[in-house]
Amino acid sequence: MKNLFLMRHAKSKWDENLSDEFRSITENGKFKTEKVAHFLKDNFELKFDKVFSSKAIRAKETFQLVKPILFPFQEIHIEEELYTFSHYLLDKWIRNLDNQLQNVLIFGHNPAFTDVTNQLGNKMIYNLSTSAFVWIQFESDDWKTIETGKTIKIIKPKEIK
Repeated sequence: MKNLFLMRHAKSKWDENLSDEFRSITENGKFKTEKVAHFLKDNFELKFDKVFSSKAIRAKETFQLVKPILFPFQEIHIEEELYTFSHYLLDKWIRNLDNQLQNVLIFGHNPAFTDVTNQLGNKMIYNLSTSAFVWIQFESDDWKTIETGKTIKIIKPKEIK
């Protein structure tokens, strides 16, 4: 069985005169990200075999907030290919994961995350908000052959009381 966990980066600043890849996150984005991370820690026993992130500053800042809460002793693997907005490229990357990995967490971007959630999970969503978290479970031992999985959880910051 495979478990795919997706966490969209925190809300980023648009008032900075920087290219997209270098935008940082807002204070509200930090608050919402930590809120989701604490909710996950308090309600689930999550274990990740490997954690990956886009190279974008906002994705890296997001995992730096989550890391001490959810996976303090794990290394993060920055992947050039995860700086994508294409669900096709993200799906292809996921299907090329090492089959020894059962539980994979990825920090990245929309619209790729919303589209992959809809493509690979069994619950349709309109939009995966910033700092939101998705857990999809597959009845497969091979990432290459995963089909529609069961969407175990979609956690959005605004839904946490």
